[in-house]
Formats: sequence, C-alpha cells, structure tokens
Amino acid sequence: MITKGWVLDNENIRRIEDRLAQPAFLKGRMFSVSYLTRLEIVREVLPPPLEPASEPLITVSVCTFGDSNCVGPFAGGVVDVAAKYNGVEANHCLAMPMSTDVAIIFGRELFGEPKKQARVMLQGDGDVLRGSLERFGVPYIQLEARMTENVPVTGPIASARFHFKFMHAANGRGLEFDPILVLAQFRNEAKVIRRGTGKVTFAQTRHDPLKEIEIVEYRGATYMEADIYAQAKAIGKVEASRFLPYAFQNIDDYGAPIEINLPR
Repeated sequence: MITKGWVLDNENIRRIEDRLAQPAFLKGRMFSVSYLTRLEIVREVLPPPLEPASEPLITVSVCTFGDSNCVGPFAGGVVDVAAKYNGVEANHCLAMPMSTDVAIIFGRELFGEPKKQARVMLQGDGDVLRGSLERFGVPYIQLEARMTENVPVTGPIASARFHFKFMHAANGRGLEFDPILVLAQFRNEAKVIRRGTGKVTFAQTRHDPLKEIEIVEYRGATYMEADIYAQAKAIGKVEASRFLPYAFQNIDDYGAPIEINLPR
C-alpha cells in the first residue's frame, strides 16, 4: 500500500480504536464548586429525554491533566447539572471549555461533549484555590475556595455524564439525524481528595449564557488529584425536532459579533 497514512490497515485501526475505547486522562488536578439552582431552571436546560435528579445540583469544575493516552496534556472546565434517564442518574454537561484543539475534537467526535476552546487557569496559594476559564478575553467562569478537610482515599470513585451526539444538517437547517444519547462512565483513581467551601462567579456573554444558571445555595468545594479512565456507550435517541432548541451549546452565536479583547 502506497498511501499508508490515508487508508489504514487493520493493525493501525485497532491501535487507534484501543485509545478511543479506553481513553485515560492522567496526572489530573480537578477543582469543583457545587451549588443548588432553581428546579425550574434545570427543567428548562435539560434536553429531552433527560429529567431532573432529586436535587437541582450544579457542579462547576476547572481541571488540568499532565498527560493522557490520547490527546496529550490539556486543561479545561465543566458545568454539569444533575439529571436522570431510565433509572440512571448522572450529570448532564452544559458546557465544557478546553485548552487544546486536540482535546476538543476528541471529546466532541467521540462522546458528543459540548466543547469550545478557552484559556484555563488553576492555581493554589496554601489552602486557597482559584480557577478561571476565559473566552474572547472575558473570564466568564471563576472559582475560588478554601480547602479545610483532607478526605481519606478508600478506592476508585465512579462518576458518569450524559452527552448527546448530533450534527447540524449540511444545508444549515435542522439536524442531520436523530441525536444519540451517550452515557460516559469514569473511574477516578484518586490520590488526594480535599473538601472545603467555595464560590462561583459567571460573566454573561452572548456565546456562553451561564449566568442564567442562578446560584441559590452553595454545597461545598472539592479538590482531587487523580488518573481518570473512561468508557462510553449509546443508551438512547431523541427526535431531531425535539432536540433542536438544545443543539447550539457547542457552538457560538454566529449572528452576534465576536469581540476579542487582546492584551495591551
């Protein structure tokens, strides 16, 4: 075969698919602040067929990973809302900014993660942690917490997240197919866990309206150092017409001007 880079043989297909099937995100530092919002807000932002979980819980995270088996080192953030589907409880991801194009492409194509590119900062000063995510020169997500409790690590920690895989139609109207509901499951091999109290600040923008997710009551902050191992599977579908109002979280408002505030 002359064009080895264009048409892969079975060995190279298996090599790549092994990473797609079992991605590992290593040397992770994850800082999260959780809060309760209003149930009416959760009902509005959850796409069908997802339903609210027992509490209207939002978790906002900033993280860095020193290595991975698939996309190299990267940093990012997550805004999750607790949800359920057919007896399964997991977080549904409202936003997932990432620092590198490789991390964006991997997660969007494989899991359906609503990723956009952002600048990410996570730093600590003693017990105080600060994190921020910035797009177009605007720090639109900021976290701050004081960690006061060391939590014993007793074994792997399981977590899960709902995503929707979909594609806008080639003619720009509607979706190309009925979106697929994906359940991504994670095994967190934690080395350090700390807890404390924290706060979240959102800046409202046309492209990232997270300030609309009202903060009612804070539920605490967590810091974890861990390696994360992921697997995912399709667990359902939703009609394209029902999902369309929710299909714009992973892109910007192309009808609005994009102002980039460059440093002076």
